[in-house]
Amino acid sequence: MSANATASGKLPTELKDRRATRGRRISPEGENGFYETWYPVCLSADVAPGQVLGRPFLDGRVVVFRGANGVARVMSAYCRHFGADLGTGGVVIGDELQCPYHHWRYGQDGACSHIAVSGPVPKQARLYTFPSVEKWGIVFAYYGENETPVFQLPELPIPKGALRTFGTFKFKLDISLQFANSVDYQHLVVLHGLTMERYPEVTFDRYHMTQKNMVFSDSTRANGARFGLDVAIYGTSILIFGGDISGQPIYFAILGTPITSEGVSYGYTVTTVPHGGDDPQSAAATTESLIQWEKWAHRLMVEDDKPIMDTVSFRQDAFLAQDKYVAEYLRYLERYPRVHPAEDFIK
Repeated sequence: MSANATASGKLPTELKDRRATRGRRISPEGENGFYETWYPVCLSADVAPGQVLGRPFLDGRVVVFRGANGVARVMSAYCRHFGADLGTGGVVIGDELQCPYHHWRYGQDGACSHIAVSGPVPKQARLYTFPSVEKWGIVFAYYGENETPVFQLPELPIPKGALRTFGTFKFKLDISLQFANSVDYQHLVVLHGLTMERYPEVTFDRYHMTQKNMVFSDSTRANGARFGLDVAIYGTSILIFGGDISGQPIYFAILGTPITSEGVSYGYTVTTVPHGGDDPQSAAATTESLIQWEKWAHRLMVEDDKPIMDTVSFRQDAFLAQDKYVAEYLRYLERYPRVHPAEDFIK
């Protein structure tokens, strides 16, 4: 008889919890589609006029190319002829992208405009084209069933501030779940060591979450600086936070795209502060400020959490009353629409 069983074959009372079920998980991104939102694809600086760049995207691959008109377009990567990867040897000619295999050309609307042999262009010769926009030094692609986005990319609250964009780094946890940390106030205190003076007012709608008027100080990473912050999540891939930091306005954005083919999310950060002036000394001081606050944001939002979040088995399990907003954020993710209209094109 097993040492862990009684004569009746039943588990002793102290071991009964082994049979308890765990809380349900949030379906990984890619399961039942991807969230309908804006995703960062690459840095704007990575694709100059006349260049094409292939990138992993969701569970497939896309290309970003910038024509002579300077506009960056995001499209499915595979030629509609034999499926050659347009990001590997493709050539930008004017405002068109030419396939390296048989020299089919695609315009910025995704339609094939030219084939190298005689005869009509097949009607179905069209790449999947994503609504795209450049903001904060990043090329974004919108993923949805319709071409009209369910929300527009937000503005950072320092309209003409100095800006610094960093990318890419990698999260092993889906970026949408990584953002649950923003409403996990327990971990802000016990893991990050923040001193909370005021907890925020939290509201949710279908495509957006906001936290208003959070106040804390950070003695571990910022020499006791006092922060009065607002936080917002747009869709499931864009987190913006910032406000008054010891009397200085500073804002940050953390962005990410799930790359399920690699089991990671690619991440980016954006930091903005007011312009210090155009003279070299002021410009240098502004740049140094941006770098220092970028490092602070990385430590707080990425590096401190990464060893835990890269190995977490995230479940809706033994929640406490203090986990109210984490639970509400997970419900927000469960309700959020998932789609996969480009599945046949990006693989």
